[in-house]
Amino acid sequence: MAEFRLFLPDGQAIMASLDSEGVLAFVIQAGEGSPIRGTEMFDLMMRAFGTRVQAIDGVWRKASEGGVSTNLDKVNELTAAGLSLEDAVHSTWTATRAARWGFRKVTLVGTPEGRPGSFTRIDVRIEKLGDVS
Repeated sequence: MAEFRLFLPDGQAIMASLDSEGVLAFVIQAGEGSPIRGTEMFDLMMRAFGTRVQAIDGVWRKASEGGVSTNLDKVNELTAAGLSLEDAVHSTWTATRAARWGFRKVTLVGTPEGRPGSFTRIDVRIEKLGDVS
């Protein structure tokens, strides 16, 4: 397993791991005032792993105390407005950043928890078009 980590003095960070099959999992903490935006962290991570990345796994959870979950918040905003879950997932932060790297095939993994406008758990796999999972 390969790892990528970047910790900033202000508590912002990205931590990522790439397994032996090329599946990438990561977490980013980059908020207001961060000297490096989340998109820049994502790009640094992708450059570090290069062509070894075959798929990106998204594990999106809503904290019990209702904290921010950028991807779930976007899905809930869009599904509350009537967009399908599948279409909403394509508009998330992670899916749009991954698409810039050629990863555009988004598949729901398992059964999401919640309902349109109030999902609490969604897992996805993002792959390059034409790739088979």
